[in-house]
Amino acid sequence: MDSSIVHLATGLVMVLVLSPTAMAQSDETLAIVDGISFSEAAVRALAGDELEQLETRRLRFDATSRAEEHGIISEALNGMIADHLLTIEAESRGISVADLLANEVAANAPAANEEELQNIYNLNREQLSGVSQEVGLGQVRDFLGQRNYDQTLESYIENLREEYGVESLLGPYRVEVETEGHPSKGSLDAPVTIVEFSDFECPFCRRAEPIFRQIQEEYGDQVRFVYRQFPLNEIHPRAQKAAEASLCADEQGRFWDMHDVLFLEPIELEVASLREKAAAAGLDTEEFNECLDSGKQADRVDADIRAGNMAGVSGTPAAFINGRSVVGAQPFE
Repeated sequence: MDSSIVHLATGLVMVLVLSPTAMAQSDETLAIVDGISFSEAAVRALAGDELEQLETRRLRFDATSRAEEHGIISEALNGMIADHLLTIEAESRGISVADLLANEVAANAPAANEEELQNIYNLNREQLSGVSQEVGLGQVRDFLGQRNYDQTLESYIENLREEYGVESLLGPYRVEVETEGHPSKGSLDAPVTIVEFSDFECPFCRRAEPIFRQIQEEYGDQVRFVYRQFPLNEIHPRAQKAAEASLCADEQGRFWDMHDVLFLEPIELEVASLREKAAAAGLDTEEFNECLDSGKQADRVDADIRAGNMAGVSGTPAAFINGRSVVGAQPFE
């Protein structure tokens, strides 16, 4: 049974998250040994780690498949548009499409640059060692000629799209990531929403934080930031508790204070250090410590991780700008 319902329309993918345990509710008996029954639920509990890893791979595969599906549809649509534009342009001139391409594309495609030709040949000399230099240079020349032709054709099609006023209703690929109930700053009416999946022990996440602050300073209320937890527990053993600590601070309305303190010293994330950071951030330490020790925010972190997997997140930082994926610590520009 698929644990997600997906709808693809005008470039928007909407993902409805069902319970991660929806597939593990069976009490069916799978074996009986000496009068003792072994239920499916018990077996699943024993194989919990492996099943969780399998579920993660499945969710990410589904996310990748949805993105690839959109890419295939987009490419096919653009191909149909291009073929139609070439046909009607050729008809308007009273010539064949082949003649149109010869006149407007082949005649205008630049010849292979000899310096670039030699440089590419030198870089690929090892792969071309089985042929003579003359043949190798010819292969590189063919490659460059085809590349230049394709680039000229693409430019020509763009001109035709503008001339004929093409309107494509298929938008770019977007993933709708839930924002309600998660730490955020900025106006709810902001035209741009940035959802960041992050890990407090991740050095690249720390590197990205000044960039997000710069965006906020530059664009103010035009941008809303939403923070989602995605601790990479396999490589960052302290990230899980740090994520829980930030959500314990959120209970007191102080998420961003704790967020900033955690990223100042991402190496010092042991529980004792988290308590000290909470005190430094001005939190009610008794309430904070009780929240952290109880693990009450662990399920909330797990839900964020699952949402990230469903959106195709596999590393941090991972941002979705109005649903469009931007991976890694990118520069402000």
